[in-house]
Amino acid sequence: MSRTRKLRTAKLRFTVMALTLLTCWAGAAYAADHEVVAAHASAHDIAAIGLAGELSTQAVPPFKHPGLLVTQTRLNSIRAAVQSTSNSAIKTGYNRLLQDNRGSHTYAHSALATVQVVRAAGGPQETRWKNDSMAAYLNALRWTVSGDTRNRDKAIQILDAWSSTFTGFTLASGTDAPQAWLEAAWGLPVWASAAEIIRHHNGGEAGWTPAQQDRFNGYLNKLYAQANQASSRTNNWGVSGALAMMAAGVYQDDASRYNAGLTRMKQMIPLIVYSSGEVQELQARDCHHPQYSLAGIAQAAEIATIQGDTSVWTLTIGNEPQPRFARGLEYMAKSILYGEGVRDCRSNGLYSGYSDIAVNGYRNRGVAIPNFQNATKRGRPDASAAEFLGYSTATHGRDDY
Repeated sequence: MSRTRKLRTAKLRFTVMALTLLTCWAGAAYAADHEVVAAHASAHDIAAIGLAGELSTQAVPPFKHPGLLVTQTRLNSIRAAVQSTSNSAIKTGYNRLLQDNRGSHTYAHSALATVQVVRAAGGPQETRWKNDSMAAYLNALRWTVSGDTRNRDKAIQILDAWSSTFTGFTLASGTDAPQAWLEAAWGLPVWASAAEIIRHHNGGEAGWTPAQQDRFNGYLNKLYAQANQASSRTNNWGVSGALAMMAAGVYQDDASRYNAGLTRMKQMIPLIVYSSGEVQELQARDCHHPQYSLAGIAQAAEIATIQGDTSVWTLTIGNEPQPRFARGLEYMAKSILYGEGVRDCRSNGLYSGYSDIAVNGYRNRGVAIPNFQNATKRGRPDASAAEFLGYSTATHGRDDY
């Protein structure tokens, strides 16, 4: 056996041991996730976990800003499309976004010192926290399009209020501590995306002061301390945790956090999308939870692309001719369009926030995903998403298919 192969074998054994230790540490819920993975993942898939670090392009500063889902060029393109007299997918998507009253400068936000999380449900404090995060993002985005400084001011007010008030999460009766990991993993990319626009649009035109930015950075650290722990799971939690790590890394110009999240995301792909294309949790749960994973992967792929790395889109396992993530998108689309596969999802639609991002990403790579394109076009424009950033038609819609 060659020295290189020995090193790879040792690395794979170490990875399996590490996963076993994580199983013991994270408890019964993680053990159940791991059993599902073990039952479906191929030897190539398991090997991909250990080799993901070798496959990753390690990002170092300077990061590109704005760099979370929307670049300055994209923001300018959205503005041009909305102000044009011609119809377009982006304009249609943006008009739907305007119907969300959280994007109004009159939206009434209310920061809380603590946010109580509720297992398998959404309590009033969680709902307030999530709504305020989306309000900050929507107002920031609307400011870049309309130039209305009232939207800018509302976004800043929300960011400042939460960063100066929030101390942490509490748990409702019967809710275990890991639930806070998941809520933080879902929330962090939304908060960071709002702040990214306010901080960097047109070179800092908003005038958000260094003191305000520092305070928000402390708030983001509190969320990160919870969110990164979700990445230990091997289901949609792990994807959400990895996405949060990447988002924090970009916003904070922290290559260590970004690279850890990117590596974990690439480890997750073959465990979430099986070689058949089946998406984890589709058979065991419903038509909704598998798309949490797809949404998280698509948003992570877009963030990585902005930072100069397309490997999340293009990751293949072994000699597969099609990127593994594209295979999962096609499998999910066939379930939604035709009821094919392990579950009939014809009564369901695509989850908001990722479909137009995914179509845009793969059309830019020359990778055919015809069924997913059809499902995306049928479901346009998408709307808000309770867990991730929504309105992908407004930001990434295209008219060439």
